[in-house]
Amino acid sequence: MTLRIAWAITGAGCWLTESFAVLGKLLKKDNIKIDLFFSEAGREVAQCYGVFKSPVPLKTAFIDKIREIPNFNEDIFMPNFIEKFQWLGAKDTRDLKDTLIERSPEEEFDFEEAFRDVVFEIDEGSSFPTAATASNNRYDAIIISPATGNTVAKISQGIADNLVSNLAIMGSKSESTPVIVIPTDFKEGISKSYLPIMLHSDTCRKCAECSSLWACKPGAIRRKRGKVQIHRLKCTGCLDCVRYCRHGIISFLEEIEVHVRPREAEATNLLKSQHGFLIMETPEEAYNYICKNLKKS
Repeated sequence: MTLRIAWAITGAGCWLTESFAVLGKLLKKDNIKIDLFFSEAGREVAQCYGVFKSPVPLKTAFIDKIREIPNFNEDIFMPNFIEKFQWLGAKDTRDLKDTLIERSPEEEFDFEEAFRDVVFEIDEGSSFPTAATASNNRYDAIIISPATGNTVAKISQGIADNLVSNLAIMGSKSESTPVIVIPTDFKEGISKSYLPIMLHSDTCRKCAECSSLWACKPGAIRRKRGKVQIHRLKCTGCLDCVRYCRHGIISFLEEIEVHVRPREAEATNLLKSQHGFLIMETPEEAYNYICKNLKKS
């Protein structure tokens, strides 16, 4: 039998690329069908990390514009995306053309075709009808990865006011559907994350002719009061600005440390204690759980 999985993306950079790497492995399995859910923040953040190729899914309601399965950047589904695309500007001698992930013909795969459905929050209205069906044993598992601290706090308190929190709460009403959550704030202390495209204004040379500005097709780079800035909601993560900056002040997937405070860790611990929810530290743990515990003859 076929396993039906709902995978939800919320607005975090932590665990984002690792989540898509696991999705890439699951999609290649013949007995698994996946519905992919994006919260509104999840869509915006995924766009900045280069998850979509042009044309990216803009904030336009389904009732206004019939939306096809988005055109995914297939490299995001490969496990070595961070290693291949982490870029520190001119300080790194690589050229972007050398970072393209080479795949053999055996590895070619149509990820868009493999998804059963892709659901965006803007298409769901206020009642989130697609998420509501999770209460009726629609899925064999629901995975929320990455799950922001905001998402975990809401779910732990039974709040369902957006697409993903509705999916989690309604799914937990089904006795046969485990809700697997991979929090960005798993435990108190320091954790690692990766930044999207970042323009380091403190080292910007403020060139009279900014090559990155002219190279940016979506118009995400602009000059305001003499300073060059990135408009986050327009950035599509295409990396042209990184490639064309002459002074290497724009980075991609720069590694940072973030501090998880007690309030976030407490919300995670509260959710751990609730029936129907499984809290895991990494997306890979969720993959291993699916492969081990949800096999069907």
